[in-house]
Amino acid sequence: MYKRLFLTTIVWFLLVGALLAQDLERYSFSSNHMGTRFNIVLYTDNESVASQASKEAFARIEELNQIMSDYLEDSELNRLAKTSGSGEAVKVSEDLFTVLQESIRMAKMTDGLFDITIGPMSKFWRVVRMSPEPELPSNEELEELRQKVGYKYIKLNEKNRTVELLKPGMQLDLGGIAKGYAAEEALAVIRTHGIEKALIDAGGDVTLGDMPPGRDTWDVAVPKNKTRGENSFITLQVTNRTVTTSGDLFQFVVIDGERYSHILNPKTGLGATRQIQATVISPDGMQADALASVLTLMDPEDGIELVNGLDHTEAIIFMNDGGNILEWYSVNSRMYLK
Repeated sequence: MYKRLFLTTIVWFLLVGALLAQDLERYSFSSNHMGTRFNIVLYTDNESVASQASKEAFARIEELNQIMSDYLEDSELNRLAKTSGSGEAVKVSEDLFTVLQESIRMAKMTDGLFDITIGPMSKFWRVVRMSPEPELPSNEELEELRQKVGYKYIKLNEKNRTVELLKPGMQLDLGGIAKGYAAEEALAVIRTHGIEKALIDAGGDVTLGDMPPGRDTWDVAVPKNKTRGENSFITLQVTNRTVTTSGDLFQFVVIDGERYSHILNPKTGLGATRQIQATVISPDGMQADALASVLTLMDPEDGIELVNGLDHTEAIIFMNDGGNILEWYSVNSRMYLK
């Protein structure tokens, strides 16, 4: 009797779960922030809740943009940069301190290949890429830029939540990590409305909640680099992770016949010249964001070795070698392939 009652209860829960899943509707919303287009997809049985959740999520993203943008003159990040070399320790918001802490952790993990003090180089290359006849910086210009770069010149005080920038002329660029944080924060806002089945697409950073109704996972399409003018794709099946892809597929500049990526190496001041695309899958959005950029600057074998040493994090790397696409996979990454 107890066994029959137990089985009946299980069947009842399964039926109720199936009916609830059928009642969920798909809603999608889009808005421009942080220099890219954010797309939100969520499932709920209430249109007004969906609308309010997305509105608050976009508001949270814009709040973070006002804090972390290096384009907005009065952002908290740029106000901090103006104090560089002054000897002043500046109290900053919890959001900014959190991202700075993670940025320094990633810098140490990657031996300085991820470095948010790259701001002077970023601004220099933005001008170069917009020029009708771009030219490489001179050795003197590169050395001057390198003198202003170095994550070790950021001094954090966790107890007081203060930041001191030790060298004059420092500028911070959070472009390689802020979107990962913003997407996670947006998903957290959506979850406060009781919505667990949601996706945040932040222009290459895709943060995923629970699976859609009737599915075991989300399907995330990743371009498999460019060959002969066409893109092929792989499909990843992912839930409750962030998937970030970086590379020079769309953003690059050609100078004297050489192709330079928009992703800069802080040690050289130049963009990567090998056509490498890296996809990272991680439960940590900031780590996924930062690693994806760094892996495009590393030898693929070294990058895969780095990722293999991290918990719950995987990577897939493609390199276009004269039209031949070479592939590298971290130890457990194939489990996500469809």
